[in-house]
Parts: sequence; C-alpha cells; structure tokens
Amino acid sequence: MKRKLNILALFVASLLLNGKNVKAQINNYSVNQTITISSGSFTIDVDNDSNDDYTFEILPLSGSFKAARVISLGNSKVMDVSTFGYPDALNFGDNVTGPYSSGNAVLGTDVGGGGQFTGIGIKYLGLNIDISGESHLGWISLEVVASNDTIILHNTGYNITANDGITAGQISLTTVNENSLIDFEIYPNPCQNLIGFDWPNSNSNVIYSIADLTGKLILTGASFKNIDVSILASGTYIITILEGHNVEIKKFTKN
Repeated sequence: MKRKLNILALFVASLLLNGKNVKAQINNYSVNQTITISSGSFTIDVDNDSNDDYTFEILPLSGSFKAARVISLGNSKVMDVSTFGYPDALNFGDNVTGPYSSGNAVLGTDVGGGGQFTGIGIKYLGLNIDISGESHLGWISLEVVASNDTIILHNTGYNITANDGITAGQISLTTVNENSLIDFEIYPNPCQNLIGFDWPNSNSNVIYSIADLTGKLILTGASFKNIDVSILASGTYIITILEGHNVEIKKFTKN
C-alpha cells in the first residue's frame, strides 16, 4: 500500500535574526494509518516530492513471532542514538538529533525483547529526510502494540529549512510561551462548544490549528471570528493562529 500525501503548510513563524525578518516553516499533517500483516506494508513520501522516504511493515518471524519495522528509503534515515537497528522512542519535546541509521530498523519485536516502541503508547520516531540532496529533520508519531503485530501512525512533521533543528511533535517554530506576533485573545476560556477570538486585522480570515499537549493535530481550518470545538474532549489544547507570515500560539481549556 502506498499513499502520496498532500502537505498543507499550516504554520509559518516570523523570527527576528540579526535585525532581519527571517521566515521559517514546519510542515505537518495527519497520517492516520494502521499497518498489520493483512493490510500489507505502508510507504510514505513525507515531503510529497515524488520520492518515497519510509516503508512501515509487520514482518512475520518464526512461529508466531513478529517484528514491527521501518525501512528507510533512498537517502532518508531514522534517529538511532541508543542501539544500532533499534531507533529511539522519543517523547514529545525531545530533540531530533544524530546519529541516524538507514536501511531496516526494528521498532518492536518479541524476539529478544528488541525495539524501543513496543506497548508504550504514542511515541515519536526522529526522521532525517533527504530532499533534493539536503537533510531535513522531522518526526512521526506512532504506536506499536504490545503483540508487535500492529503499527499505528498518527501525525508527521518536518522542517522545510535544510539542516535546521526540530523537536519531536514540534508543529511551529515558535513556542507556547505566548510570544505575541498576532496579539489575539480567546473567549471564553475555559470554553464549551465554541471559542471566539479577537485580533487586530479582524477583517479577514485566519488559518487556525488546534493540537493537544502531545502535539497531535486535531482541528485545522480558516475562520473569521469563531471556531466550533464541540468535538474536542475535555482538556487543555494549543491553538495556533496564522495570518500572512505572522503567528501566535496560546493555550485554552475545553470543559
């Protein structure tokens, strides 16, 4: 099975560097794919450049044993700091950093207890993607069930600037410390089924995205004043508002 995913650039941050306004961007989107033996392997072109980057598969072993694997394609690699062949299961906010390995890598297997992802919930795999001969760092959130016969892929993201850093689950190059580039207010906060927002240039739509505190992208769209959040479970979320090349991130609570 193979899927070419259209990438929506949802977040653009304007960073001040040496007195100049430097634009940088992280592309991220939902994958929402489950891989089993019966489903077959799944190949993803993360950056949608017509060059496949990774294949995820469940490999039958002797007896009833199985291995959940990722195969790096072309010049793409995965983060593998601890043990060669068993890439690191990153937590949200961990740095995606070398060393990296190519070829076959085991996410989880019941043979010898190998693999870092087995049965521990959603974790992040660090990616080093080759785009036109340059290295771009990224991540993909995934689960490997305890029986090692299922991989669940959730979301992925990567830095479109070659050789720039990224952390696991990062969806914007700003932080959640509410550093204002667009000075907007959310109301009510806490909210129930609808949130409104006020911002200075409120005569046009803005692009918005809502993620949970693990970085999982839940809602995206464009709005003039209000956002329907009735599908969200109770909890705390991160909303990003994008207008032109300006962005701000804030937290809100859904009751």
